[in-house]
Amino acid sequence: MISSEEAERRRIETETIIDAIIAPTFAVDDQYRVLRLNRAALQASHKTAFSQAIGGRCFELFYNRSSVCPYCPRSPESYDGTLIQSEFREKIIHHSDEGSEKTFRLLFQSRQTGRIQIVETREDITVQMEKQEEMMRIENLAALGTMVSGIAHELNNPLTGMGLNLQNLEANLQTMDMPEITRRLGILRKDLHRSARIVADIQSFSRPGSLRTARADLLQTIQRAKANALRLYPVLSNRVTWSISGEENVIMNIDSEKIERLFINLFRNSLQALDYAPGSISVDIRKSARWAHVIVEDDAGGIPIETLSKIFNPFYTNARNGQGSGLGLTISHSIVKEHHGRIRVKSLAGRTRFTISLPMRPVEDER
Repeated sequence: MISSEEAERRRIETETIIDAIIAPTFAVDDQYRVLRLNRAALQASHKTAFSQAIGGRCFELFYNRSSVCPYCPRSPESYDGTLIQSEFREKIIHHSDEGSEKTFRLLFQSRQTGRIQIVETREDITVQMEKQEEMMRIENLAALGTMVSGIAHELNNPLTGMGLNLQNLEANLQTMDMPEITRRLGILRKDLHRSARIVADIQSFSRPGSLRTARADLLQTIQRAKANALRLYPVLSNRVTWSISGEENVIMNIDSEKIERLFINLFRNSLQALDYAPGSISVDIRKSARWAHVIVEDDAGGIPIETLSKIFNPFYTNARNGQGSGLGLTISHSIVKEHHGRIRVKSLAGRTRFTISLPMRPVEDER
């Protein structure tokens, strides 16, 4: 037995500890009567003295309700009436939000009397919610800005080509023969069509687009992508050595325009990584019974290991000098997935290697 003085000392210590808790904290018995509360809880109850709050019903004092809170752990809806007895407080935490407050409840059962008591802490999360909402607004604005920048970046490729073509036509129209004019107008028409397809792709970015597949030569498609990359980036590619080798006459069902865009994106990444320095880009085409594999490799220094897992994420870029938007590889990944293929990347010995695997036959034709 402890003395009355010791009991009083412990009571005062306990009161001091719970008064130091900033959040309103109080204990109630199994009849919802308040047994103890700190000063923050007293203020929340709109009472001026502890004696006015002790013995009051918690749902009346703190929630201005005439009946038990529906989310109370002692209510029939949320508590089955059983609790494990223990020498220690056996706790069952129950969370709920009401307005701008969050409550945390601890149930414990007296080993001696078997009576269940509840300790509850209320936390005003208004400021926290406002900060989270502000952070979400900032993140949404940042994502929107990045997306707009990415769209502009994607459209800039065909627009640059059209601008160069128009500039050349304007300067040489008087001396240019009709076949050359017709050829350049055809390039302009193709770039306009590519711009329209890019807009359509970005609009349906979050869902697979419909493919317009036809029998096409994979090698010829890659060669067109290289020619377009050289035309769009004449200065970047000025000191680059190209090598395209491997299987020829790989005829397969593909959306050749999208596959061309896929390789233009890969070639552009390699050129930007080389950053006007001399280097090489190699393409190797291999074929198995079920797959066509295309290996695109450059010697621009490789990709840091911590970055490899992120390069296909939307809007992620680690390009130098602020180049790139982070959409090119994401769209390339999407194009490969639309064709039911796979794209993988490795970085080794200062080189970056992309391996694109495309099924030789349409997936629906396989048995």
